[in-house]
Amino acid sequence: MQTNQLEGLRDIKEIVYIPDYSLYILLTITTLVIALIFYLIFKYITRIKKTKVLTKKEIAYNNLKNINFKNTKDSVYKFTQDGSLFLNEKNRDDYEKIVVNLEVYKYKKDVGDIDLNTQNSMKEFIKRIKK
Repeated sequence: MQTNQLEGLRDIKEIVYIPDYSLYILLTITTLVIALIFYLIFKYITRIKKTKVLTKKEIAYNNLKNINFKNTKDSVYKFTQDGSLFLNEKNRDDYEKIVVNLEVYKYKKDVGDIDLNTQNSMKEFIKRIKK
């Protein structure tokens, strides 16, 4: 009987090595996903930097820096409105004096140019303010 059992076992063959590339495929896919995530984060961060929204104070500062003194009414109203955002203890008195001098130009239909003294004090106030 033992011989019959051995004869039945003769057709069993050796273990055959089957190449397995699943580890390499997994590592490749993982590397690509990580690279894609870093790329998307980089693009998101650079996009945020490019689309920086200006605050109300920054817009007012730019308006003050670019006042056109040839257009009297526009420059008076811009200075009054935008200059008020930069008030503190140190420059409040100067601002109020300038605004009192500018009242002459505000409520009339036809006004002349702003006098040089007031223009210079407006320019000095704009130079002293900080964003």
